Amino acid sequence: MKQHLVQFWNRYERPLSALTLICGFTFDLLLAKRPDSIADNVLLLFYLVLAGTLIILINRRSDRDIQNEETVQPLVLLLVLQFCFGGLASNLLILYGKSGSLGSSLIFIGLLIGLLVGNEMLKTRYQQLRFNIAVYYFLLLTYVVIATPTFILHSVGTVSFLISGVLSLAIMAGFISLLRIFALRNNRSKQLWDMRIMVASIFLVFNGLYFANIIPPVPLSLKSAGIYHSVTALDTPSDGAIYSATYEPKHWYEFWRDTGDDFNITAGDPAYCFSAVFAPGELKTPISHRWEYFYPVTEKWIGVSLVQFPINGGREEGYRGYSKKQVLTDGEWRCTVETSSGQVIGRITFTVKTSSSTPALSSAKL
Repeated sequence: MKQHLVQFWNRYERPLSALTLICGFTFDLLLAKRPDSIADNVLLLFYLVLAGTLIILINRRSDRDIQNEETVQPLVLLLVLQFCFGGLASNLLILYGKSGSLGSSLIFIGLLIGLLVGNEMLKTRYQQLRFNIAVYYFLLLTYVVIATPTFILHSVGTVSFLISGVLSLAIMAGFISLLRIFALRNNRSKQLWDMRIMVASIFLVFNGLYFANIIPPVPLSLKSAGIYHSVTALDTPSDGAIYSATYEPKHWYEFWRDTGDDFNITAGDPAYCFSAVFAPGELKTPISHRWEYFYPVTEKWIGVSLVQFPINGGREEGYRGYSKKQVLTDGEWRCTVETSSGQVIGRITFTVKTSSSTPALSSAKL
């Protein structure tokens, strides 16, 4: 029976590995909700603990096989490990993708593609410790960056991000120590150094992406944003004010926007930037609306005004707020929603055109 299983694995290893990874990815796409969901976090922690345990068991098995000169692959352990990696990647893709940042989504999509390519081109890569450690630490780091401000610090920003990174390194140092004790009893000092170098490299690259604004300031996420001709508070129920707003409808092809790109005004008309930013419960932080104008002479964005206001976490639809720009020049404008330290949560661009007639407006409650 064991021989038949080995033959089956050798024949169908690549499609089985890819299928298991995709199953884990799809499974969690259906379950992922919000960063402060207890159920989501329990599942993510379960995946991380299970994946770490499997890496130790696989390498313990490999260590034993080296002594016994055996090469039988731990089939079930490898498939479950890939399922865990796929589940972690998809859940974190949802949590980062909800920030509205295309860059963050591409990072995880690229990770999934890299894992699938690894299955096809590097047949035994999942048994190689360096590859496992690289994937595991990347997923651990991305989770800790969400969990630390959500459950421990209740704040976001550069300090929170740096503390999250240090915590991830501490966890990984403990994990590598467990690996050395339980799975690397044969002399594999080169692999230990390779692991440390790989972890340090991923840490530095992730920090570079964060400070380049490619990775958003999780766990904050932009639920909606638009440019309006008027915003008026109607009443104030327990979960926040209800606003009445007027806006120019978007074109059919602007499906990703809440309001249209065109902003037609008569002389002296203001513009309102309205945003709804999700933050986990108990998290309170200031955010800013940065108004900028694209100056055609220098072809650069010029800061015009900065409006800051606090938000409170917990509301599913996001904490709503708006800012007003009174004097507008014809041309390209944008309103950037960002943290107090300048990390971009989202951005709305629009084109101002002055005319003698009032544009046709639609109304909505926000």
